[in-house]
Amino acid sequence: MFAFFKKMRNFFKKKSTGVAILETAMTLPIILYVIFFAIELVRIGLAQAAVDAITKEFTFHLMATGKVEKPKVDAIFKKYKPFGINIGNFRYYIRIYSDIATMMDTSPYGGETIGWAGSDYSSPTASQSPTDYASEVNYGLTTSHALLSKYQSNPQIIDGSTYKEYGSDRKTLLEQSSGVPSGHVFVLTVAVKFPFSSPFVAKLFAGGSNTVDSSGTKLPNTFILWARGSGMVN
Repeated sequence: MFAFFKKMRNFFKKKSTGVAILETAMTLPIILYVIFFAIELVRIGLAQAAVDAITKEFTFHLMATGKVEKPKVDAIFKKYKPFGINIGNFRYYIRIYSDIATMMDTSPYGGETIGWAGSDYSSPTASQSPTDYASEVNYGLTTSHALLSKYQSNPQIIDGSTYKEYGSDRKTLLEQSSGVPSGHVFVLTVAVKFPFSSPFVAKLFAGGSNTVDSSGTKLPNTFILWARGSGMVN
């Protein structure tokens, strides 16, 4: 009789062990997905907070001076840049209007599209200053840049005359000693190409990309976070 109960105990013990292994195999991937997703959400939140802080301080700088003072602007980016994201992953561009009414004539913000102002989106130069890159492309956004797949104007990229933008050369206006004339309005957009922890984690966030090129084709491995500021030059 004792031997019978011993056999029964061993049978149920083996059965329980098998069920536990099966349950673990089924639930472990889900648990890992949740953990990785949560960690990446924290990283995205920190990166978005950095972009917001950069945009806010940069906006106040432009309101006060009407110009891009490279050492000061670069210092703003370095001040808020979160750990684990290269300075070269940040980009910005600026539009200038003679007054608020002109800027708001086309909604939103003069019809300005949202993008990452760099054609090197597949592999940004890690150490390149955002200001150096912005000055190379005349502080603007072009058809070779990565464009956010949502909230876009139509057409996505339009020239200064169509925008009713003030002046013919943003670079001269923003870098001259006198800066943009007092009372004029600007729209600043700051974006960062977010570096995911791994391709596996990236797939959990829109497949790792929320951008397209000027033809509307999705850009692989190019996920951006952005913020926008607008103000009047004092």
